Amino acid sequence: MSTPPLDNRINDPALVRAKQYLQSLDLDKALAAIEASLKQRQQDSGSDLSFYGTILWCDILLTKGRFSKNSTFPTLAKHKLVELAGLLPQLKNSIAFLQLHLLMGEMHQQLGERLKAKAVYQHILQISQKEAHDIGEIQALNGLTKLALTDGLVEEALKLANQSLELLIQHTDESHYWVLVVNYLLQSQIFIHKKDFSQAKNYAERALQICEVQAMPEQAIQAHLLLGQITATLKENAIAITHLLTAKEQSLRVNHERFLASTTLYIGIVYYQVFHYPKSLENLNTVASNYQSLLTVSQQILLLNYLGTAQLLSYQDEIAISHFLAAEKLAKKYRNKPALVFCLAFLGVVYSRKTEYNKALRYAKRVNTIIQEIGDVNGVQVNLINLGNVHNKLERYSESIKLTSRGIAAAKRMKDGLSEIRGYQIMAEIFRKQKAFKSAVMYQMIYTKFYEDFYQRNDRQKVLEIEHQFIVKQLEQRIKKLEAMDKHQQ
Repeated sequence: MSTPPLDNRINDPALVRAKQYLQSLDLDKALAAIEASLKQRQQDSGSDLSFYGTILWCDILLTKGRFSKNSTFPTLAKHKLVELAGLLPQLKNSIAFLQLHLLMGEMHQQLGERLKAKAVYQHILQISQKEAHDIGEIQALNGLTKLALTDGLVEEALKLANQSLELLIQHTDESHYWVLVVNYLLQSQIFIHKKDFSQAKNYAERALQICEVQAMPEQAIQAHLLLGQITATLKENAIAITHLLTAKEQSLRVNHERFLASTTLYIGIVYYQVFHYPKSLENLNTVASNYQSLLTVSQQILLLNYLGTAQLLSYQDEIAISHFLAAEKLAKKYRNKPALVFCLAFLGVVYSRKTEYNKALRYAKRVNTIIQEIGDVNGVQVNLINLGNVHNKLERYSESIKLTSRGIAAAKRMKDGLSEIRGYQIMAEIFRKQKAFKSAVMYQMIYTKFYEDFYQRNDRQKVLEIEHQFIVKQLEQRIKKLEAMDKHQQ
């Protein structure tokens, strides 16, 4: 390859089309236009793409890599970027070639070379500060924020994101709105990790508002996905499903497989939360069959845990056990203790139902050990109520009452209506066995009232609320058409 000309203008009509296709996320057409330009240049002059043509090519390849997690695209981009850097060593310390440096950082990140990516972003930060180039500094800080978040360094990520935001506040240039959106989306993810869902929602909504005005399709999908995840966590299921179906439709339109995997996962979780188990399993199984490799590790564990609970509630105990054991293996490997609590607690429930009480107690003991280390997390209520049930079956009534009472209190904290109802049922059974009929009748009445109210409020109302929304029906119809078109093209 000869040294490419440093022409910042893109006069080649094929490259102009490639850039337009990239902006609209029609990536296959963008690559076809790049190939057409390259072929024409080789025929006309025997030369390769210009410097900026090559940069555009790598940008498209890395966008493809980001959409699919297919390492072929960043690997090819790496070859082209390293070749450019070798031909033009003066690029290394020049802010004029910021785009090359940023693409190098993303390429290393996509290939899992996080230390190399960090070195690139730190280098960009250094030269940007030296030349007082605020936008370069902001982009470097955003890149470092993303790396810190990937590594689970939430406080470091927040510090870096806030440094970036402080610089952004000083910038009012509308052409740089997109770096503000990137920062807002990172802030939203950070606050999800910190369980500050009010802040997370605020940043995602601000990002979405800008995306809709400025026509930023990929970031708009991510904003909808984050808002779906946040509102699902807050049990605002009707709002969540609207955001998630919107994200799914838009992901299908641009073939963003990674976002498609995430949206389908969270749609399955929302339907689980409103007790529509067939529809939940339909979505969760779709992810397990087609998209599991596209999920992050924490999402894979989440998928396995929800597959396990949905199968458990469908009385498929052996299938549930296999999912929970797979979740346990991943959670232990990646030290995800909250997820480990969840799967171990439900393994205890399964073995309790199978009357294997010693095994159930062993799982419960492991949960208690972890809870003592990390504090209250989702699963503690399941564990306490299951322990209460096991002690009830073993006729240790005093211990059972104590544990079940604590489990009911934990279920209220976790807003877990099913576990709370189960707790009242166990209490009624204990007092009936002890012939304390007044207490037994009281808990039976509480159980009956909560059971009827709960299922009227949730199972019927929430499913109807979601399925009968006009916008949800429209989105589902459009998704079905897009899926049918995709199958036809295959």
